[in-house]
This record gives sequence, C-alpha cells and structure tokens, in this order.
Amino acid sequence: MARAKPTHVIIHRIEMQEKEREYMETYLAGKTVQNIVVPAAITAGVAGAGYLGYKALNAAYEWGDDVVDDLKREYTEHKEQIETTAKASGVAAEKMPGPLGNFFRVGKFLFS
Repeated sequence: MARAKPTHVIIHRIEMQEKEREYMETYLAGKTVQNIVVPAAITAGVAGAGYLGYKALNAAYEWGDDVVDDLKREYTEHKEQIETTAKASGVAAEKMPGPLGNFFRVGKFLFS
C-alpha cells in the first residue's frame, strides 16, 4: 500500500551556548588532527620498517642490490665513458653532457 504524503513538516533545531560551541570546536579540531596524523604515522612506520628490513637483509645475506651502489657504479661507468670519448674527440670532458644531460650544470649554477 502506498504511503500518504505528509501534510506538514516538523523542523528540530539544536542550539548551543558559547561554552558548548567551544567544546564542540575543540573536539572537532582534535578529531581532524587525529584523522590526519594517525594515517601519516602508520605510513611512515610501515615505510621505515620496510627500509630497515631491506637494509638488514642486505647486510646479513647480501640480499638484493643496493640502489645507491648501483647508481654510483653506473655514474662511474658513464663518467669513464665520457672521459674516453672526450680524449678521443679532443673536447674537454666538462663540455660533454653527463648522465642527466645538462641538469648537473644547471644545478651547479643554481646551488653554488
């Protein structure tokens, strides 16, 4: 059976005094901070634990290659390749583009 449409509307209104509003604002601010800080702390904790676990396994069992070691090795290989190319072509090694193109020179200019 269909319901009949309401014939009138009742509005309930809740009013607060100054002190109650202050309490409500404090509670809402605390909840907002809690909703932001707790997930951020959990994320940082999980990331930190994962990093420490990786480093511990890498140190104990030489498990996996260390990213920093790979970058250093690739940079030295590229640098040696540039130096041999520069010697062969007669151009100064500083004028040859590096592994990141000209970003190194731009960064050196900006941060020195």
